[in-house]
Order: sequence, then structure tokens, then C-alpha cells
Amino acid sequence: MEAETIRDYWRLRPHAPAIGTELCPAVEIEEGRAREFHFGRGRNMFRMFVIRHEGVLRGYLNLCPHFSLPLNHELDQFMVDGVIVCVQHFARFRPDDGTCIDGACDDSRLDAVPVYEDVDRLVRVGEAKPA
Repeated sequence: MEAETIRDYWRLRPHAPAIGTELCPAVEIEEGRAREFHFGRGRNMFRMFVIRHEGVLRGYLNLCPHFSLPLNHELDQFMVDGVIVCVQHFARFRPDDGTCIDGACDDSRLDAVPVYEDVDRLVRVGEAKPA
């Protein structure tokens, strides 16, 4: 049960998007790049980003586990030399699972937000349903 709670942590955040929420056409997220999405306003805004790494789309909360600040200063700027980087203190995270590999966030990871590409080639929040 604890692993499920950790996996779904993003759903507890204010303004978290509903399962199935459309984010963008999949072609808008190029290999090795990211796209940021916001839901709500103000201090409680839900911030997430989606990256394409080795052909796979992955979503994460835009929240550094070290200091609870957004990872980026500029829109869609998350990836440097093939890894996710926090511009606040230069922590580095593996793009395939969000695990910290260098910096002040040792033994932590980014909170995943499940995303998938649907049959219409749109990126949506949640997990793909079997066909």
C-alpha cells in the first residue's frame, strides 16, 4: 500500500489534473526535450513536465525534492546533457525514473506523474488502457 501512495502522490496536490486530461499532441515533445504544463493559479498551481527519453514519454512534478522549488527558470528547460537538472542547486536526475544521481538530493527522486500517448497521438495524464 505504501508504494501505491508514493506512486500517486501527485494526485494529492491542489489542482492536480484528472486522469485522462489532454496535455498536448505527442509530436510537440521531441526526443531529449521536455514540455511544462500548469493547472490552477498562484501558490497552489500544479506544475508538471513531460519528457521524451529514448522514445518513451515520462511525466514528473516540477518540484525539486531537495528544496520544494520548481526545477526550471525558463519554460520547458529541464534537460541538460541527457539528464534532468534543477537550476536552483544543480541537482541531476535520471530521466527514466527521476532518481537523483548528483547534487543535494541524494537518496531521493522526482515524483512521477503517469502519462501516455493515446490512439489519436495525444499525451494524456494517466496510464494507457489495454486495447
